[in-house]
This record gives sequence, C-alpha cells and structure tokens, in this order.
Amino acid sequence: MTERNVSSEDLIRLEKDRSRMYLNITGSMIVVLDRQGRVSLINRAGCDVLNCPETDIVGQDWFETFVPEDNRVATREAFGRLMAGELETIDRYENRVISRGRGDRMMAWRNTLVHSDDGTIVGTLSSGEDITDRLRMESALRESERMDALGALAETVSQNFGNILSAIDGYASFLVDSLIPETRAHRHAQCIVDATRHASELTRRLMHVAKASSSGNVSVAPVALGDVVRRTLELMDHVLVPRNVEAVVHTAALPHVEADADQLIDVLMSILTNSAEAMPQGGVIRIDTIERRILKPRVNPQARGGVFVGLRIRDTGTGMSRSVVRRIFEPLFTTKTGAEALGLGLPVAQSIVQAMGGWIDVRSREGTGTIFRLFLRKDTSDRTEVPLVPQSQSILVVDDTPEDLLLMRTALQGAGHTVYTASDAGIALQNYRERRGEIAVAVVDFMLPTPGGVALPEQILSMDPQAPVIVTSGFSREYVREHLSSSTWTFLQKPYTAEQFMEAVARVLARQQDR
Repeated sequence: MTERNVSSEDLIRLEKDRSRMYLNITGSMIVVLDRQGRVSLINRAGCDVLNCPETDIVGQDWFETFVPEDNRVATREAFGRLMAGELETIDRYENRVISRGRGDRMMAWRNTLVHSDDGTIVGTLSSGEDITDRLRMESALRESERMDALGALAETVSQNFGNILSAIDGYASFLVDSLIPETRAHRHAQCIVDATRHASELTRRLMHVAKASSSGNVSVAPVALGDVVRRTLELMDHVLVPRNVEAVVHTAALPHVEADADQLIDVLMSILTNSAEAMPQGGVIRIDTIERRILKPRVNPQARGGVFVGLRIRDTGTGMSRSVVRRIFEPLFTTKTGAEALGLGLPVAQSIVQAMGGWIDVRSREGTGTIFRLFLRKDTSDRTEVPLVPQSQSILVVDDTPEDLLLMRTALQGAGHTVYTASDAGIALQNYRERRGEIAVAVVDFMLPTPGGVALPEQILSMDPQAPVIVTSGFSREYVREHLSSSTWTFLQKPYTAEQFMEAVARVLARQQDR
C-alpha cells in the first residue's frame, strides 16, 4: 500500500513537472491568480516580461505590485466582480503591467476562470502577449504618414514664400546699413529686418517638417556636440534670460556625433523652449551626456546598433502627466494655447533625430521636472573644424530672380569679391566656360530653366566633376539630391540671409584652400 502511494505521488509530481515544462516553453506569458489576487503560478515568459525572478512574483498581490497605479483600482474592482460571479469572463482585453526597470509594458490578455471540483470560482488563468513594440511600430507608422502629409504641405507653402522673404530681408538690410543710426527711418528699417527674419524662421521650420518626412534621404556627418550646444545656448538667450532660466552644462568635453549640425540646433532649441516654458517662475536646465552601447534600439527600430551618446536635458519645471508623456511626440498634439501652439516642435524634432539614426525619449512626472534624452551615434574618428577664411575671389552667381541676384552681388562685392552674374542658363554656362580657371565658386539656382531640361548645376558638374558649386533652392536638400547625380555640391536652403549666404561661400572657399 505504501509503495502504491509513493508511486502515485511520483506520478503527480511528474505530471506537475511536465505541465510546468509545457508552460515554460510557450512564448506567451501565463499567470494564475487566486481569489485574493495573489500570484500562485507564473511561467518563464511571464518572468521575462515582468523582469523579475519567479521567487519575487509568486505570492505577491498582482494588482499592488504589477498593475500601474492609474489603472489599479478599476482592474481590482473588475477582478472582485469576477470572483463574486457578478461579471462574465472578459475573454480578451489589453492593459499595462509594470516591468521592473523597464517601465510599463502593454499586454493583450486571454482569460478564463479557474473552478474547484464543486464549481466554486477560485481564481483566474490568463495568457498574455507583450504587444508594446508592435503598438510602438504602428504608432510610428501612423505618425510617419501624418508627417508625410504635413511635409508635402510645408514644402508647397514655404518654397515660394522663402524667395520673397530673402528679397525683403536683403533690401531691408542694405537700407539699415545706409541710414543714419538711431534715426526714425533707421529704426523702422530695422523693424522690417527683424519681422522678416522672424517670418524666415517660421518658414525654415516648415521646411524642416518637409525634410523630416523624408527621413530615408537625410545624410549625416561628424559634428562636435559641444559646439552645437554652445551655439544653441547663444541662440536661446532671448528665451531663457527673460524667464529667469539658467542653463548649466555639466560636461567639460562633449564628444563628436553623427548628425546634421543645423538641424540638431533646431532640435535642441525645441527641447529647450519646451523646458523653459515649463518653468514659469524660473529654474535650471542641466545638460550632460551619457554613453551607451545599444545593440537593438527600441525607440527607433530602423537605427543601427552601436555606441550612442545620450545628451540629457533636465529641467526643474512642472513636469508632465503620464498621459501627456505618451502623446508628446504625436503631430499636432499640444497642451499650449495661442496661435503659435501648433503641436509640431517635438514631433518634428523626433523625426529629424530619427532620420539621423537616433531618437529622443522623455521621462517626467508632475511636480518633479522632465528629462529629455537625445541619443545619437558616436563618431570615433578624429575631426578638426574647417576654418572660415574668406578671401577675395571671382564668383559666379546665377538666379532668375532679380532680387536674389542683387542680394548676392551686393553681399559679395561688399566683401571684396569679383562677381559675375547671370539670369539665363546659356549665359551662365558661357561665363563658366570662359572663366573656368578663374571662378572659385559658382552659386546656381537649381530651378533655373535650361533649354535641354538638364539642371544647370548638373551641366556645370559634367564639365568639371570637382567644381565648387553651391546649389540654392526653395525645395529641400533631399529633393535636390534626388535630381542631381553628383555629390560634390553644397546646398543652401532658400530663404537665406546675406550672412548665411556669405557663410556658405566662405566654407566652400576654405575647402578649396585645403585641397
């Protein structure tokens, strides 16, 4: 009789071990709760989702330990009604669980009630699938589609408007320089310049919406992160100082990263503006870096794994609720009011950074401030800055817009350069052929009509593949790149100021000197 009992116990133990083995090899999370909501069984996949060992899970109150606080009361109440037989089994539903050290994970559940031999409800058996990454990808796809639509609209609006602003800014700047300072006329002219440049900034941001929608075509280069942060803080003085906000950089030497410097400045300005607006009584923004080796970036699945530099921007502001954090990168979502509250700043920033192969994440709680982390791939090669050394040279400028042509000619002649101008493609090509050895830089409008239909920059580069060409356009850099076969040219986005134009010319001249 004893041997039979032992044998039966062994069989029961063997059956339990076999059942546990089956539970552990399934990819779904299996969890059993008793009538009090305590965990009585969990499989290996469940431990992986919760990021806890089984010993830390079994016996714990499921709702207090693994259900987020904002959903805890409602979930426990529904479970209590199930145990009392007042509610039919909820076969399928989705909710979030707390994963230790990983934040919340969204689970899709299938459930059934567990009964004793006499039919009494004694708990629940649930099978869960972690759908967090799938939902993130679906959300990213929806946002990408919305950004594509916004980008098409932005490029249509900004490309022609930018040309008009360039002309207004150029003429107004020349007028300011020619008037007696501090006179009424001088102040009025300066107001025109200021207003025009504000409009140009808005137009440029619209262009970044368009660029962000074409993330696959964005190119990056090694960028000194310290220089970008310094330039950004200089540009942000007019936002931070009036709000009594202090920005402190806690890292002495910031590394090089793979990025687009100009667009990275725009991204940082959006983040810093968001932080400053969250501190109406003033405060501190602390900036430092971390370094991580990340093999599979989750926020940007298209990014290649490797070593990333995370630029952390921490503020002492009011913070954000969990629901706001979840939607903060959603296009057109905003908690602000007023005409300037477009809900595009952070969504565009995220799209730009993802196009560079990185991503932005945010951590925040109401009353405790916010931390933005901007991750970009680290550049490990040695890089030196290209000096901007303007010299007197012969420069060809080609544009069929008289205002733009005058702006460029006036700015170049004021710097001592010899300028050849053309508003016709045929004349421009003749000028280049005759002065090919003399012309140091050719500044060419991409959309200038040509008899053969081949873009004028393409014709110049076919004569000399290494020709120092600056291509100007109201279209985006990505659009121009798609229509030009050569990659030796430099791009200048319209609208541009005289200073931006001269800086682009100086950069090309400096590169020519280094050859």
